[in-house]
Amino acid sequence: MENQQYTIEMKIDQELEQLIDLLTEKDEIITFKTAEENITHNKWIQEKIEKIKEKQKDLVNFEYYEKPQAYRETLNEVEALNNEIDRNISVQKYRTSLAEANEIVQHLFKQIQSEIDSINN
Repeated sequence: MENQQYTIEMKIDQELEQLIDLLTEKDEIITFKTAEENITHNKWIQEKIEKIKEKQKDLVNFEYYEKPQAYRETLNEVEALNNEIDRNISVQKYRTSLAEANEIVQHLFKQIQSEIDSINN
């Protein structure tokens, strides 16, 4: 029985690998991966992200130490940094490709769930 379970699990793992391979060949997934790499290796974007993280830490401290003026100013700075990032074409492409890739994955999960539900009913 244990050997049979192991065989079933191996088959599932193999089929899952095949499914992953098929997914990674989809244009939307390839586009997403490329956009993700562009974001990861874009020094300007990474610097902006680091500045935002620093400012967010400052926000926590300003709130804790009850410095409302510094808090508001820093919040405005974070908003300005976020706006700069939002206007960047690489970020826009990344977000669009992420949404498209997510749709594919969500559709796949819904199909799998539907098949499982039909087996269980």
